[in-house]
Amino acid sequence: LGWRPRLRPPHIQLRIRAMRQRSWGILLAVTVVTLLWGAASGFEADDEADWDGDRDKSSTTVPVEHSLAGNNQFTARCKMTYSSPKSSSFKSKRTVSVSIDPTTLSVGDLQALQALADAGKHYRVRLPSDVNNPSSPKVVASVPACLLIASDFHEIFRVHVDQFGHIRGLWYQTMALACPAGGVQVPSSSVKVVTSVNVDMEARGPKVAVEPQPKGVTEEEVKKKAEQEKTFFGKYWMYIVGFLLVFTLMGGEPDKEGGGGGGGK
Repeated sequence: LGWRPRLRPPHIQLRIRAMRQRSWGILLAVTVVTLLWGAASGFEADDEADWDGDRDKSSTTVPVEHSLAGNNQFTARCKMTYSSPKSSSFKSKRTVSVSIDPTTLSVGDLQALQALADAGKHYRVRLPSDVNNPSSPKVVASVPACLLIASDFHEIFRVHVDQFGHIRGLWYQTMALACPAGGVQVPSSSVKVVTSVNVDMEARGPKVAVEPQPKGVTEEEVKKKAEQEKTFFGKYWMYIVGFLLVFTLMGGEPDKEGGGGGGGK
């Protein structure tokens, strides 16, 4: 007699078949989720590399003016260079930079500055509010003239800007916090001013308390809500698809317990 393979009962065969289907389903689901995760990571990496700081940059030069006469008469002092991306994105908003050319005050400038300090007046500087339009309204800042002399001509500019080339504010300070009681005296020769520049990007300020007024839902609010929902799905779509795929494939074929037995006569 030859060897014959042992046949399993039908219900055991059904269970083995269902286990195999579930194993293949899990393997397929893991593969799909891995591919989706890799694709999502690739999209994020592409977004990181969308903006090339050296290739996609635009620079604009505007005049920096100062007042040494103690009135509204301003004269050119130096140049400020504003560099920003040509295309605006979340990443590129943080790449705006501002630099100010070195300034040398002549003997005549120093004498005028001394006169301001002796009269207790302020030394003022100003910039155009729109770097793309030198004739735009000016942003002005000032310090007591004696502070610039007392600080050995060390000054700090803090420029508040946005990614569109608008200067929202100008903060100007020297390294000296108080004028000496005995007065100050400028050098007898020209002086090179030491300038530090900081840039602050525009941010949302605190909300002003006002009396609430009833209003309907605006189109902007609808768009904002739709964008938030889109962003949520954009972040978690691979998990949702993967979960649904695993849930569907792991269901398998239901076990069929026992076969129908024939009745003997």
